[in-house]
Amino acid sequence: METSERHSEALIRARVKKAYGFIPDTSLSPFHNAVRLRGNCSMSNLSCPNISTMPSNMAFHDLTPNKSAPPNAKSLLGLGPKFICTPKFTTGSIFNGYDRLEVDFHRRAFFAGDPEEPVDPSLDDAPPPPESKLYIRSKWRPDLADIPDWVPARLSKFYVRIQRLYTKKQADSNILPFQERLLELLATDPKHLLYPLADKGLGPCCVLYEQYVEDCLVHLMTELVYERMSLEEAQEAAKDLQTKILKWLDDYEHVVGPKVKEYIEHHMSTNSLSPFGQFYIMYKIHKGIGENGCWPTRPVCSDVTSIPHALGKWVTEMLFPIAKAQPSYFKDSFVLKALLDVLQLPPNARLFTADAVSMYTNIKTKEALEAIGNFIVENHGEFPHLDPNAVREALHLVFENNIFAFGDTYWRQTSGTAM
Repeated sequence: METSERHSEALIRARVKKAYGFIPDTSLSPFHNAVRLRGNCSMSNLSCPNISTMPSNMAFHDLTPNKSAPPNAKSLLGLGPKFICTPKFTTGSIFNGYDRLEVDFHRRAFFAGDPEEPVDPSLDDAPPPPESKLYIRSKWRPDLADIPDWVPARLSKFYVRIQRLYTKKQADSNILPFQERLLELLATDPKHLLYPLADKGLGPCCVLYEQYVEDCLVHLMTELVYERMSLEEAQEAAKDLQTKILKWLDDYEHVVGPKVKEYIEHHMSTNSLSPFGQFYIMYKIHKGIGENGCWPTRPVCSDVTSIPHALGKWVTEMLFPIAKAQPSYFKDSFVLKALLDVLQLPPNARLFTADAVSMYTNIKTKEALEAIGNFIVENHGEFPHLDPNAVREALHLVFENNIFAFGDTYWRQTSGTAM
């Protein structure tokens, strides 16, 4: 009998140890156990479940009607969308990165030497296009015959020495065993639960699939802003837009330059297989639940996979200097705080904030394009880096062709600016 009890007790202790990483003393209070656990933890032991390096104030919001999120979901999802679990094994080989290192080193060795004399821009009649950050990474590499003999030898020795530092071995996990099982559960869980992000970086949420779809349709069924399209209509509109952008590139190649033209053409070709943006929503936890019992949401359209994505990046590059020149511009919240720190106000001053409801979709497309176009023309002397006609035509192509997918449905934004 005693042997059976000891066996059962050992089994329970093993299960508790595997699940939580430690064995509590049942004769002590939870607080006393926490103090003992903290005292026994090494500050360098990341597997310890309660050390100062563990995150605190984790954010996770169960928005399901019946609180259907898996137990302890906050302990894992509350780590944030940027948290990366440590792989079971460390990197055993750096071969994948070696080729890039070799190419870069060969290029630098090839072009090493005295710099060329600068060219006087006044000698060139046609000014070059403004320098752009949009380009396709070159695949060119110099011939081995043009590389000094010592370069391959040095690289080979370097690779052999550094490879010794990357021996494949089992890695220490940065999550607890019960979190690992929870991660596996979430990966195999049926699709009745979704985990979208909250607005303002307030962490992930848990909502029912039907709940998420209904919250999205609240936006999409606004007829003044969106119109539904069939798959055939959306594909035809995407092809037509691609043709228009190619014509725009031919007309303004002297403005954008060959590298930007290649960049836009490359991304259109890459995105042509799936040429639509993707619609999703973020929950506005900070505003609280509405009177109708639903959480307010912010619509977002990710256009990374869309046809006009690359052209939109060029437009942003052109308009950003104008935005920075506005009196209302400040870079980020740190700059705002610095401005407020030195702000002198009279004793009877009052501070207030204002917010706009659905600001982006309430900005009328036609009026916005006309206002931006007029500003560019009237202030061209202050911003000589851009061509007014090229930018205005590009704005029309981007603003008037926001076609996106939501699940197996397709939509066009008919009013408002990019979300």
